Amino acid sequence: MADLLPWLFVIVATVAIIAGLVSLWLSLSLALSDEALGGVRAQLTTDARRALLTQKEALLQEIRDVAFEHDADKLSDRDFQELNEKLRAEARQVLHALDAGAESFRDEAEALIAERLAAKS
Repeated sequence: MADLLPWLFVIVATVAIIAGLVSLWLSLSLALSDEALGGVRAQLTTDARRALLTQKEALLQEIRDVAFEHDADKLSDRDFQELNEKLRAEARQVLHALDAGAESFRDEAEALIAERLAAKS
C-alpha cells in the first residue's frame, strides 16, 4: 500500500495540471477570439450583471441603514453627509455600469423587433 501512495499523488497532480491547462486554453481562446460561443458570452455577461445588481442592492441597503442611524442620532450630520455622498457616488457608478451593459442587449432587442416587423409586412 505504501508503494501505491506516491503513484496516487502523481496521478492526482497530473489530472490537476491537465484540468488547469484546459481551463487556461479555453479562457485564452475565448479572450483572444472575436467569435466567442454565444452561450458562454451570455453567461459571462449575465454573471457580471448579476454581480452588479447584487452590489446595487447592497449599496441601497447601506444608504437606508446610514439614514436610519442618522435619524436615530447615532451619526452626526457631518458623518452622515460624508457616508451618504460616498455611498451615492458608488451607487451611481454601479447604475452607469448596468446601463452600459444593457446597451448591447437593447441594440440586439431592437434588431430582433425590426426583423419581426419586417417579416410581418
